[in-house]
This record gives sequence, structure tokens and C-alpha cells, in this order.
Amino acid sequence: MPRPALRIALFALAALSISGLVGCSNERPLHTVKADGEWAFEHGDYDKAKNDFSEYVRRRPEAVEVRYQLAKAHLSSNEPKHAIEQLNIALDVEPLNDSFLDSQAEAMFKAGDRDALSTLLARNAAERGRVSDYLRQGVYSARMGNADEAQQAFQTAAKLDNGRSVTPQRALADFYGSVGDRKMQLKHLRMAYSIDPNNETTNKEIRRMGEVPGPSFALTPENN
Repeated sequence: MPRPALRIALFALAALSISGLVGCSNERPLHTVKADGEWAFEHGDYDKAKNDFSEYVRRRPEAVEVRYQLAKAHLSSNEPKHAIEQLNIALDVEPLNDSFLDSQAEAMFKAGDRDALSTLLARNAAERGRVSDYLRQGVYSARMGNADEAQQAFQTAAKLDNGRSVTPQRALADFYGSVGDRKMQLKHLRMAYSIDPNNETTNKEIRRMGEVPGPSFALTPENN
């Protein structure tokens, strides 16, 4: 049995044993537990959200989406290490889930695990080679002050995307804006505009920079 499946199976057996001892007469239905946790999270009651989501995964350890919600509640409570524990289990089951990966990166960043985060992001990008992996590497490299790594990651994301979507071009534009390179910032805004001239966020940024969106502003995307 693969390791992730074995881990989930052991959790499930433990949960069944506990539920058999305690009985279910006094337990809320699972859909109620989940709904209560979501309501608490949406209203900022993170302690209750954690309690509800923890109860849910105790009873349904294979429910990785609820583990993800529990991790987000831990993050909102400034408990990144607890979030990492839940996300590691969730990612054993769904290793390509971008929402899980984004939260894991944020939790590691908040926990101060910068070296481990850099290694993880680089490995994910090299092994999986997805646009989203390189974008995530670029974002956190920039946040950690590694400008060269961030630039390279964003450029690789744009190359892999091959002009199909706005996001890599906007990531490059925002990066160059953060380092004060107006020329390159405008270049990638022009490319983003070329891909989707109706994107309101891009048009707003173009106008903020004193430029006018229109056919003459567009520039065919390149990979740098």
C-alpha cells in the first residue's frame, strides 16, 4: 500500500476505534460540523473553526479538503507550524493541488522556514515544470528578497505559458515595478494587454502608470 494511502488508512482506523468507544448519539452530523466551522471561519472565530474542523478530520481523516480548511484556520490564528502539519498530510494525498501548495508556502514563510521553503519551491518547479510552480517560486523568492531567483522563475513561467494567459506577464510587470524598472514593467503590461485587452485590472494598472490602453499599446508576448 502506498505511504499516503497507508497513513490515511491508519487515521481512519483510529477514528473508527474512537467513534466506536464514544458512540455517535451525542455527536453532531458531519455536515453540521463542517458548516459550523465554515461559518466560524468566515466570521473570524478561528478558535471555534479550528475545533470544528479538528472534530471533522478526527472523524473523517481522509477529508483532505477539510484539513486544508483547518490549516487555513491555523494560519489565520498565526499558527503556521500547525498549518504545515495538516497541509503535509493533505499534500500526501493531492500533491499537485495548487491551493494546498500555496497555503503550504505561506505557512512555511510565516514560520520562518526560509531555506526549506526555497528548496521546496525550487524542487517543485524543477520536477513538475508547471507554470503555477514557477509563479509560486517567483512570488516567494521576491518576498524573501531573492530578486534574481524571482526574475528567473517569472521568466520561466512566461516562457512555459507561451502567451496563453495574462498572469505570468502581470507577475513580471509587478516584479519589475517592485524593483523600479519602469521600462520593463510597461513592456510586460503591454504584453498582458495584448493577451486580454478587456482585463480590467490590467487596464487600471496601465492608466495608473499614465498610459492609455488601446490597440497601439499592445505588444506581442515574448519570453523575457
